[in-house]
Formats: sequence, structure tokens, C-alpha cells
Amino acid sequence: MRPYFDIVEDEAAVYTPDTLFAAPELFTSISGFKATKPGNTFWLFTRIHSTETADVVLSFKHLTYADLYIMPDTPGAAHIHRRAGAFRPAEQLTHGDSRFHFQLKLEAGVTYRVLIRILHTKQYQPIFDFKLDDQYRFTQTQRQWEMVDFWFQGAGLLLLLYVLVSWFTTRYRPYLWLTIFITGLMLYNLALGRYLIDWLFPSHPSAGWRLTIHFLHFGLAGLYLLILDFWRVKEKNISLYRFGKLVLYAILLLSVLSFLIHYYTSNFKIMSQVNGFFLIVQVAYLVRLLLLWKSFDKQQRFLAYGVIVYLAVAFFVTVALFVVGEPVFSLFSILSGSLLITVSLLFFTGINGKLWQNEKDKTLYLTQLNQLQQRQNQLLEASVTKRTHELNRRNKHIELLMNELNHRVKNNLQLLYSLNILQLAGSKDTYAVSVLKDNVARIKAMMLVNDRLNPGNNIDKKTISPVSFIVDIAEHSQRMFARPEPVDISLQIDDTLILDAPAGLCLGLIVTELLTNSYKHAFFNQPLPKISIKILRSDTHWEMHYRDNGQGISPLPPGHQFGLTLIADLTRQLKGHYNIEQDEGLRYFFNFPNLI
Repeated sequence: MRPYFDIVEDEAAVYTPDTLFAAPELFTSISGFKATKPGNTFWLFTRIHSTETADVVLSFKHLTYADLYIMPDTPGAAHIHRRAGAFRPAEQLTHGDSRFHFQLKLEAGVTYRVLIRILHTKQYQPIFDFKLDDQYRFTQTQRQWEMVDFWFQGAGLLLLLYVLVSWFTTRYRPYLWLTIFITGLMLYNLALGRYLIDWLFPSHPSAGWRLTIHFLHFGLAGLYLLILDFWRVKEKNISLYRFGKLVLYAILLLSVLSFLIHYYTSNFKIMSQVNGFFLIVQVAYLVRLLLLWKSFDKQQRFLAYGVIVYLAVAFFVTVALFVVGEPVFSLFSILSGSLLITVSLLFFTGINGKLWQNEKDKTLYLTQLNQLQQRQNQLLEASVTKRTHELNRRNKHIELLMNELNHRVKNNLQLLYSLNILQLAGSKDTYAVSVLKDNVARIKAMMLVNDRLNPGNNIDKKTISPVSFIVDIAEHSQRMFARPEPVDISLQIDDTLILDAPAGLCLGLIVTELLTNSYKHAFFNQPLPKISIKILRSDTHWEMHYRDNGQGISPLPPGHQFGLTLIADLTRQLKGHYNIEQDEGLRYFFNFPNLI
């Protein structure tokens, strides 16, 4: 309808509909008209004559505020006022109208004077792109565009859900960045198609329009996060990686700057130009990244294809925005939807391929690792078998040497024992006999302990239980120091007590000395001699109680205290201590720590 309009620019905003209806001579032809200032108020005037009754729609695309005044050329008729516009709150719209169209009913044979007041606050040159259609054709066209929009949104939503499920199941980070990219472009597309504004900001549409650019920034942030991560830019070129982080910060700064421009100036044109200039930075950076093409694998190149498509669309839109101006926004909905589906599919194909390749490589590496582990196990088994044979051979040799050593020790002890017995049989000196008996008892104790430690009698070869050799020592002492009155020896030994070889030898010699002292010195006037030996064990220590019912201990002359000195020294070697009490005989109380 543009050629049919006359126009007047109302710089001071002083005109009213009644004034202009009454003075049509104020209008001039719109042909060749150029606005003085984009933010001024403009009035359009035309006449419409209908030859038949018709339901028609008067529509436009970009204006922020449009007031329609229509008056039939009939006597006494009053004008009808209707309001629309991108920034018009929903409660100010007439039922059946929208922000971008008026529904009119024209009567047959009536001429209507049409006056439209226009205020465009985006600071773009206002576009007087009014179009008059019959309602059926307008509705059909609108539904077709809505179907296209919904198809893009439905496809984007399916992609978004699939990517989200993929991220939740795999926790593969590029899926998260792709989710941000798709979400940002979907919201941007919904805002451009006015759906998001109608749903969420019906009473404050200007606030919804201001948010539109921030959805695009959100999607761009996801794009660059995906690029930096999926292309592994940090590993390939640290300088490009750092510059990419600066681009991300620049997107945040650009979003803040866009908000401030909108909030304080409402100048959408400057905001669009600032964002357009930022594209130069993006193009330079993305082209530099694409020069890494040879380092990209097959999957990463799918992402590169998507980046190339994005650059082509963004470059076209930016150039068109500077050359054509606001009308190019009519294409944004289709372009953003197409970009959303095409680029997302390319990105998703690359990420899926990369994940599948990772799984394939992982399976291959696991197979190789298992083969390597099996080979190592075989080598280890062979090494262990060889080492075991060597150790068995060495152990047999050591066992042979130990048997030989024990045999020689046993023979030597037996030789000493036999020599002392022979000397004892031929000696007439009482003191010599006493000394020889003491030595015989001590040698016998050592023989008994050594015999218990012999590998043939002791599987452990390192530890010994005192039960058996103390019994043997007691029996040998009875034979060695035979008396007319037999000595009643009572033994109570905890069989859970285990001693190492040195401790067993020390204990055997202590018991031998105690028994020898009792037999030699305790029972001169005792018709019923008794000896009691108790060895008890606890968690932290073990004890030995020795008692006889003899005459007790009396001072010994010098040279006769060797046995007591030996007992004290052996007790010290076992890290123990002892006490002596005289109560109806002699009592020894020994206390030793557990050394095993």
C-alpha cells in the first residue's frame, strides 16, 4: 500500500486525528519522501473504497507503535481507533488484532478514510510496509509461516532432548556445550518469531525484545566453548586458545553493553551495529582456527563444516543489516532456524563420531592391554617358576648344610657330655664331682633344646615350646642327682607359650640351674622333697614360678655363686626380672615380656 499513502512528519507531535482528518492538504505524496529524524511521529493518509462487503487485514512487520484511525465517508460517522505495534502491551490490542495487524470489516460501496499514526523508537528508519489482504489469504499465509517456525522449533527441541540425554548418559563435555548452543539459538528464534514475547512478556513486550540479542550471545558462548574443547585448541596452539577465551569474555562484555544500550537509549540500530562489528573479530578468529584443518580428524572436520556454515550466514546477515537495514530481520527467523538445524546436525554428527571413535579406540587399547597383561603374566609365571626351582634347590642345599651343622653341634655336645660323664665316674674329689655334675646338667639342657630345634623335630625351625624339653630336663636332673628320697616334681606349663631359639636355651639353662641348686642344697633334712614349676602366659608377658620346700638359701662361700650369677645374667638376656622369697622353702618369681 505504500504508493497509495500521503505522509506528514510531525516533529513536534502536535497533530491530532481530528485535525488531520479535517485538513488533508497537510499531507504530501510519500513518493521521494525522506524522514528528517527516525524517532519523529509520522502520519499516513489514504482512502479505501470497497465494492463489496469484505473482511480484510491491514498488516505491517517492524514498527514499534502504530495507531489506526479509520472513518467512513458517511454523514455523522465517527472514526474508529485501533492500536498495534511491536512494543504495544497486549491489553491495548483489540480482540482479533495482533501487534502486527488490524482486522477490518469493509462495507460495500463505502469509502473509508484511513489515518495511521507511526512512532518507531528503535532508531531505524521506519518502514511503511503496510499490506492489505483479505482475511482468508492472510490467515493461510500466517499459518504457513507458523508451520515453518514450529517445524524448526520441533526439530530443534528433538535435537536438544537427544543431546541432553547423550550428555547425561555419557558425561561427554562437548554435548553440554552443544546443549548451550542449541538452547540459545532456539530461544533466539522463538523471540524473533514473537512467540516468546507473547508467552512471557505480553504486558512488557519491549523488555522481551531487548532480551532477544542475549539469547544469541548465550548460543555463541556455547559455540566457542564447543570449538575450544572439541578441537583441543589448547593442545594445538596455546595462543589461539587464550585468544578464544578472550572472545568468550568479549561475548559477555558485548551482552552487558547491549543491555546498557537498550536500557538507556532504546537504540536498537546502534546495538545491532556494535554486534555486527564484533562479527569481524569472530571471522578473523574462526578463519585462523580453520587454518588448523590438517590437524583435525574426520570427526572434528564435521564441526569445521558447521563453523563454515555459521560464518557464511552471519556474514550475509551482517552485510544485509548494514546495507538494507531493519527489513532484513524478516529473514532472521528462517535463517536462524535453518542455521540451528544444519549446524547442530553437523556438530552432533561430529561429536557422535568422536565418541564412537573414542569407544572403538578404548576397546582396541583394552584388547592390547589385555594381550600385554597376558604376556606379562606368562613371563612372570615363567620367572616365578624358574626362581622357585632355584630357591628349592638352594633351600635343599641350605637344609643339607643345616642338618650337617646340627649334626656336628649335636655330636660336639654329646662328646662334651660323654667326656664329663667319664671324668665324673673317675673323680674322687667332692668339689670336682659337684662341678662336673653342674656342667653335665648344663650340657644336657643345651642338648635337649638343640634337639627340639632340629629340623627333623621342628617344622618351624625358629621357635620352640618349653613343655617337652623342661620335662626332659627335670627327668635328667632326677637321674643325675639321685637321692634316697625321690623328689616330687610338679610341672604346670602353658602349651601356648612359644619361644624363639635363644629364649628357649636361656630358659632351659635357668631351669637347670634352679633344679641343680635345689638338689644340691635344699633337701638335706627334708624327708618329702618337692619342687613345683609353673609357667603361665598372658597377652603382654609370661611368668615362671619356681618353688621347693627345702631349707632355703644360705650365704655361699666365694667361688660357689656361679649358678646364681648365671641365673641373673640369663634373666637379663630375656629382658626380664625376678624376685626370691623364703617361705617354707625357696621361691623364685620370674617375669618376662612377650618377645614373639
